[in-house]
Amino acid sequence: MTANAEKTGAIDIDGLTKIYDPDGEHVVAVEDLDLHIEAEEFVALLGPSGCGKSTVMDCIAGYLDPTEGDVIVDGERVTGPDPKRGVVFQENRLFPWKTIQENVEFGPQMRDGVEEGRAQSILSEMGLEGFEDAYPSGLSGGMQQRAELARLLANDPDIMLMDEPFSALDALTKEIMQERLIEVWERDNRTVLFITHDVEEAIFLADRVVIMTARPGGVKDVIDVDIDRPRSSEDLTTDRFTELRERALSVIREEAQRALEQEEGA
Repeated sequence: MTANAEKTGAIDIDGLTKIYDPDGEHVVAVEDLDLHIEAEEFVALLGPSGCGKSTVMDCIAGYLDPTEGDVIVDGERVTGPDPKRGVVFQENRLFPWKTIQENVEFGPQMRDGVEEGRAQSILSEMGLEGFEDAYPSGLSGGMQQRAELARLLANDPDIMLMDEPFSALDALTKEIMQERLIEVWERDNRTVLFITHDVEEAIFLADRVVIMTARPGGVKDVIDVDIDRPRSSEDLTTDRFTELRERALSVIREEAQRALEQEEGA
């Protein structure tokens, strides 16, 4: 994106409510949630289990329709999925019968948008050079997630929606993937909404950390991460990082206790 290009990827969530009705049971997952995410901003979403984080992301992706309220991207109401809003999940969604290169090329091929050499360039960037002809089952968990991120980048999305993509990885692989993600974000000017249960991960990656309430999910607190970029592992030991972490943990503990009381009451 050039310096004079108009920024894309702004997200406006206005009064979002999502109600599920499984087997006649009325479940309010998210209620009257408002949130604005600037174009090219990196926002992390935290909250206790069952608070509706994934529901919010699915509404932005266009996989779910809100019961009430609207999700607006770049001034247009979201009415369904769009390749400009790419999604990465905790468990990779690679096609097991396709090679890694075929997986990466699949999305652009569906849109007649295969750019010569793009898949190879992205695979190399993700450290997968030499594994183009491998199948997902032949790769480690970390390599599968790198392939999943490459698949997402091949579609050149304005918005990257990421639902706990690194939670199943070992600590070292997780750190490497975090660094790769930051490099891509800083270079390509994409908007990122990143769901995680890891407070340190949220603060390390994000411009802002949004903490949700126990169900029904709403916005409990928003923490501005005023730590200079580029960031490194050394930032994890600074006084400011510790202050932000303790603030986030305090809020989450309170909401996690509420969620536990809800479960016990049910």
